[in-house]
Amino acid sequence: MIVDPKSRSLSFRLEKGLQVFSRNFLKNFSKKKGTNQSIMRICLNKSYKNNFHQMIIFQNKTYIPLIKKEIRKDKSFIIIEGKQKIRIYNKQKKVIKNIYLNKSNFICWIPKNTYYDNVSLTKRSIHIESLAGPFDKDKDRTFL
Repeated sequence: MIVDPKSRSLSFRLEKGLQVFSRNFLKNFSKKKGTNQSIMRICLNKSYKNNFHQMIIFQNKTYIPLIKKEIRKDKSFIIIEGKQKIRIYNKQKKVIKNIYLNKSNFICWIPKNTYYDNVSLTKRSIHIESLAGPFDKDKDRTFL
């Protein structure tokens, strides 16, 4: 894996195609020296230009997310370890729904044009986010 210098948070990209990740690898990776960040990711897609984007995200409880929405694309969340809360907002920044991800409820689909954020309810959580690519930061996402 190589560090992605274009990313806003610590991110790694795969250099090779086919990869297999175990839970033990993910647990150990998140504890590696130099990766003690409030949020970091492994991008499974090789480039921003790929048609499908999937990221393994390591998120601490201390991470404070921005409220955002994907304008043109649906997005899915799959929890691997820990617990998270996904908050759905209206345009007035009022929470209209809380969705809890854990071992029992492990996947959530967020339709495009839905304001949301996600917070870790445990010291550290690991989840997968998937959405269509390519990613254009000026056209695909907006913040509330």
